[in-house]
Amino acid sequence: MVAEVPWTLLACLAYSGNVCIGTASLRGRRVPRSWHGRVFLVALALTAIAAATSFPEHGARGAALIVALVPLLTLPFVGRPVRRHPSTHILIGLVAAPCFAIALLLWAVAVF
Repeated sequence: MVAEVPWTLLACLAYSGNVCIGTASLRGRRVPRSWHGRVFLVALALTAIAAATSFPEHGARGAALIVALVPLLTLPFVGRPVRRHPSTHILIGLVAAPCFAIALLLWAVAVF
């Protein structure tokens, strides 16, 4: 039997990693900005895959991931310029956090 790929877990880890890279960069660590952008794209892709593969068996998890995609997709357009207004970028990025937490909780309940 082939184990199912934990797309939801991977999406949550990518989002968390992106938040950590952004936080490190904001606090003055020398983190290349390209890392933040690349991990952001990976998080977007994994979240979209996780949402798509959640339906129809796990509709609530898929819905939470779709809701998480909305602020993430608007972030590059609304959250700029980051250097002048970092708080807007941070707030829009963190709006997705509760959605990822709900999706991860629903994934854990289904798996365990």
